[in-house]
Amino acid sequence: MKRFAGWKSWLLVLAVALLPLTATAASPAPRVAAAPALDQAAGIIAAGTPAATPYYVRDSGKAGPTVVITGGVHGDEPAGAYAAEQIRHWPITRGTLIVVPRANVVALKANKRNTPGEPAESANLNRNFPKAKEGGPARGALATALWNFVRQQKPAWVVDLHEGSDFNAMTNKSVGSSVIVFPTPDGKAVSPAIQAAVNATVTNQNRRFTLRGPPVDGSLARAAGAHLGANALILETTTKSQALSVRARQHRIMVFALLARLDMTGGKLSPDTMLARAPSNTPPPIRLAVYDAGGTGGTGAARIIEQIGKQQGAVVVRVCGDDILAGALDQFNALAVPGGSGSKEAASIGEDGRARIRKFVENGGGYVGICAGAYLATSGFSWGLKILDAKTASPKWERGRAMVKIELTSRGREILGERRGEFDCKYANGPILCPANVESLPDYEPLAFFRTEVAEKNAPKGIMINSPAIVAGCCGKGRVIAISPHPEQTPGLEDFIPRAVAWVANRTNSLSFTPKP
Repeated sequence: MKRFAGWKSWLLVLAVALLPLTATAASPAPRVAAAPALDQAAGIIAAGTPAATPYYVRDSGKAGPTVVITGGVHGDEPAGAYAAEQIRHWPITRGTLIVVPRANVVALKANKRNTPGEPAESANLNRNFPKAKEGGPARGALATALWNFVRQQKPAWVVDLHEGSDFNAMTNKSVGSSVIVFPTPDGKAVSPAIQAAVNATVTNQNRRFTLRGPPVDGSLARAAGAHLGANALILETTTKSQALSVRARQHRIMVFALLARLDMTGGKLSPDTMLARAPSNTPPPIRLAVYDAGGTGGTGAARIIEQIGKQQGAVVVRVCGDDILAGALDQFNALAVPGGSGSKEAASIGEDGRARIRKFVENGGGYVGICAGAYLATSGFSWGLKILDAKTASPKWERGRAMVKIELTSRGREILGERRGEFDCKYANGPILCPANVESLPDYEPLAFFRTEVAEKNAPKGIMINSPAIVAGCCGKGRVIAISPHPEQTPGLEDFIPRAVAWVANRTNSLSFTPKP
């Protein structure tokens, strides 16, 4: 896959495009109180109902525009909600940022465009706001609650994050990958800069963002422009053939472009800011980045996120290759790479991105690789991360798929849990590992062994039984666990990945190694 030429070039495009707007976008002080802490909501919209949803406020304490960001109005468009959950942490330098990440929680939980349980005429939340010419009240309890909330903020800008099913550059049947602007002077002035900023990261011409307008009648953005005098935008990404992390990043880039134009950014804030800064006076929680983009496949990333997300205090965020390249791993203490194709994951992350991962681990970050992610960690391929002193025992990677027996070592039981004897674990062409004898890396330590094997499609027989199924190693200051099979997809083994992540993130006991002579 051809990659964007470089993140530094993108920064140049952003710097040139985003000259500040005039002060006409300023608005009075916010009408809501700032949250007492970044991870605490400032309040609840539609409180006491199944649609209750939190909003968050970042008040800079300095005069400037009030910007309202909404995501998740349509439940089958998750990237807007996902990005908004990250944007709410952004420390702005002037004005007020108000974020409603999950505007339609009922539809998001159901993964449905329309709101479950609503009559057909009002099921589409983004057609229930006051019409441009007719005015009148919003239609339905949730639209009314959202509209009253937005109206009370007297916003200078309303930005609604959405997704389309296909690329608008290729078809008029979808508005995916577009910037839809309500035609105010400031809206028309800033929208080309937003388009330029996001298109600087898009190498496929057929996927480039288009400019459209005005927003559809009955939408939140159209109502805000027509009845509140606000500048209003709908920012659309595309679900087709793009990972959630890629789409969320596009949303962040577009919102950052707007805020930069409004002179609300500064310091260390960038579009790749995903998390609030951890308090320096407390032990940092587990902050796990999960790679979910090019080369991954199946349900691996989703299973990891589900299983880690149940751990108290853990934070899990999807990342793509461009996130990694831009230095986003600095916000995390561990990275997990799921199954798929190791070589394709490596290609999508890119050589510079792989170097970033290696540096992340060398500096103390943790790495958990499952199946393809385990291949990626090894030192036997030109595209490998070379963070583990291991290679594959045979070039025949396609061994088959089956439930196999594995058994933990005593060290494996310390790290992964007290399971004795052989037990079943899903296997799907994972690596058969052996030492690579890399002098700069310590030897790995087996945490589990295969006790049965799969050897289909002319794969060599006999090399899988009693070979390592799970190994642990170190690279610089960081820890690595490579897992050939799929415990995250095996009933009863749901605690394996949380335990592995806790260990590589340095939350459990140390692994000792004997240095090489």
